[in-house]
Amino acid sequence: MINNRTEYAIRALWQLAESEDNFSTSEQIAQAQEIPGKFLPQILSDLSRAGLVRSVRGYGGGVRLARSPEKIKLLEVLEAIQGTIFLYDCIKGPIDCQHEPDCKLMKIYKKAQEALKAEFGKVALSELVGNRKKKKAGAA
Repeated sequence: MINNRTEYAIRALWQLAESEDNFSTSEQIAQAQEIPGKFLPQILSDLSRAGLVRSVRGYGGGVRLARSPEKIKLLEVLEAIQGTIFLYDCIKGPIDCQHEPDCKLMKIYKKAQEALKAEFGKVALSELVGNRKKKKAGAA
């Protein structure tokens, strides 16, 4: 399940992509994306550790994308915030289960997990930005 922190992280990166190479403050991002301000600093810290954002302190500082939006995949964002995604506990590793080692259900879970990761691994942040900019232009 994608949690709220991950949703906020995606929206924060989305905002940074729209601001292009300019630095944005946590407050600016929170306001523009309607993200509760108390959560954002820790989320940005996680994104920084994952190499997705770069921060600069002091006057004129803030955060910006560490790479172009075309090079940031949604899978990276999910894993930066939530860790490796597992659809069910048995996929993580050995558990006490009476159906192992030939569990057909576990094989289905693994196949579904691989498809989910592949889909999120294909989608670049730039794809989200383009859609939002088009909607804004059409509304004007």
